[in-house]
Amino acid sequence: MMRRMSMMAVVAAAVLASVAHAQVFYKGRCPKTKIIENFDFDQYLGRWYEQERYFVAYEAIGLCWSGTYIKNYESGKVSVRLDFRDVLLKRPKKITVNIIRKRPVEEPNRLTYTIPGVPLIEDNYEVLATDYIHWTLEYTCLNKLPFGHTRIAWILTRERDPEVWVIEKAKATLAGLGIDAGLLKKQVNTCFVNV
Repeated sequence: MMRRMSMMAVVAAAVLASVAHAQVFYKGRCPKTKIIENFDFDQYLGRWYEQERYFVAYEAIGLCWSGTYIKNYESGKVSVRLDFRDVLLKRPKKITVNIIRKRPVEEPNRLTYTIPGVPLIEDNYEVLATDYIHWTLEYTCLNKLPFGHTRIAWILTRERDPEVWVIEKAKATLAGLGIDAGLLKKQVNTCFVNV
């Protein structure tokens, strides 16, 4: 049992660490993104289903990803439970990460995740835009100077099978923010884990 838990921690670390290290490559530095000054984190809580994204390394091990933001109101701590199906046996899997807002007043939409029990794994991402009800755009950029930078963009929705206009609105918003929506790849969404 302990060995299995250790193996899951290693897999979780590898999966999540890969998020920022094998993505779409660009020249130059990461572009500046806007702060969502009135970002309402409590309204953002709940489940988001991954619909489209840039290439990410963990794509090889999972299908039908979703993330559920959960807040412990006693401690104020937030976590995200990532649910998916492994590509080999199509079994449901989950990984839980802790979410930190290092500057909740100045940068409320910029988030950092850590993996419980796995030291030294920490990465940043942000909510670029959201309507809280239908869609959200999450994004990360990592400078790899002097070579350039890598980016990941995700379109997530509240519904497993959103209406076409929801995806179109999210893509138009992403393009309006200067992020190439043409690099998004539609994800398998026929096997979402029901929890």
